[in-house]
Amino acid sequence: YPSVLKQAGLLLHHLNFPLFFSLHLSHYADRVEQMTKTYNDIEVVTHLLAERDRDLELAARIGQSLLQRNHLLQERNEALEEQIAQSVDQLQHELSKKDELLRMVASASEESETDSSVSTPLRQPHQLESLQSKLQELEEENLALRTEACQLKRDTITYEEKEQQLVSDCVKELRESNSQMVSLTEELSLKNEELLRHQEEIAQLLSQIVELQHRVKELALEKEELRIHLQASKDAQRQLTAELNELAERNAECVEMLHESQEEIKELRSKNSPSAGMRRHLPYGLYPMESLAAEIEGTMRKELSIEEETAFQDQRISQKRVFQTVRSVNASTLRSASANPPIPGSGQSSLVMTAQPFQSTQGEEGRVGQPGCPGGNDLTRALHRLSLRRQNFLSERQFFQAEREKKVQALAETDGEGSGSSSPMGSAVSSFSNLSDLSITSTVFKTFLPEKLQIVKPMEGNVCFVDTSKIIFYYKVI
Repeated sequence: YPSVLKQAGLLLHHLNFPLFFSLHLSHYADRVEQMTKTYNDIEVVTHLLAERDRDLELAARIGQSLLQRNHLLQERNEALEEQIAQSVDQLQHELSKKDELLRMVASASEESETDSSVSTPLRQPHQLESLQSKLQELEEENLALRTEACQLKRDTITYEEKEQQLVSDCVKELRESNSQMVSLTEELSLKNEELLRHQEEIAQLLSQIVELQHRVKELALEKEELRIHLQASKDAQRQLTAELNELAERNAECVEMLHESQEEIKELRSKNSPSAGMRRHLPYGLYPMESLAAEIEGTMRKELSIEEETAFQDQRISQKRVFQTVRSVNASTLRSASANPPIPGSGQSSLVMTAQPFQSTQGEEGRVGQPGCPGGNDLTRALHRLSLRRQNFLSERQFFQAEREKKVQALAETDGEGSGSSSPMGSAVSSFSNLSDLSITSTVFKTFLPEKLQIVKPMEGNVCFVDTSKIIFYYKVI
């Protein structure tokens, strides 16, 4: 530390040290107050620690300069002591010389008194005065030297006391600075540990932020996909609503066509019933009531009517069973569909239940239930087939009506020509011919039924009603 102490000594030599020390203490008090206020701020604490290091370095320089000044004062004190010792020796030597001179003067004066008491009586007082004046001057000089030596001793003592006080103050300040440095070092180590912990927490938080940002991106993509699915489902719902309205209109048209076909069937039956009744009741006028032919004809009519009623009842029972089966299948399908609603774009396949045995190919499965337009092609094709079959049915009905009218005319002519030769066998044959006509028409109707409607049997022999119910059931399941 010699250079530092030299610089501090020069600074303290040019400045007033007490004022500088008081300013330094006030600055230190302000620094301590600022440090207590900003204890939690790491940057300010590091700045204060740097300033504290500079202050400690300055205090070390000041202490070193004070030590150097103390050394200089000691050297000066030693020089002054040597000088004082030399001056004291010199004064003692002068005093001894003066004492010898005084003794010599005293002895000389005594001798001169004895020798020159007679010859020179006037010179003795003048010499005594000169000697006394010299002695007085020497005493005054000796006193001045003594006072100067005392003043130098007092100055030396004061300087030594000041030096000792400065040294003690510097040592005390150095101890305080060392203790503060140790405490600040401990605080700095604690702050470094806390800083490392905060850095680890910051790294963890940054990783969590990255993960959360990734999660937010995934959720945004999922939200966008769900929004697209929702929009697609809304579009599909609107499209299905439009298709449902269209199907409702077509269903109403089909129901109207069904009613028209039923009315046409009723008209045909009403037309057939008078002719059959005419053919059946014509022989009543030919045969008496108690004849064998009338009895045979009556029993055959009863058997035929009973067979027709039983066949009609069996047909109705079978139709009821078929429709009950279809309704139960519809209910189970609707329950399963409501339990697991299909989401558009989710890749789930919808189950389509029809009223016929499953004989469709893979191409038909691909066309049925397409997203966006479920079963639209099937509806148009079914309606097209329905219109074609209705036209065929109307043409066939006209043909059979013409054939029936021809047969009725032929039978009327044969009945008119051979009324006398009629027999119960002829009436039986005519009744069997009528039954055969009815069975032929029913078989013809059955042959024109579509292959996909083998489970749902025709109601009252109407192909249009069967096709319409099939289409309604198909889109109801979808």
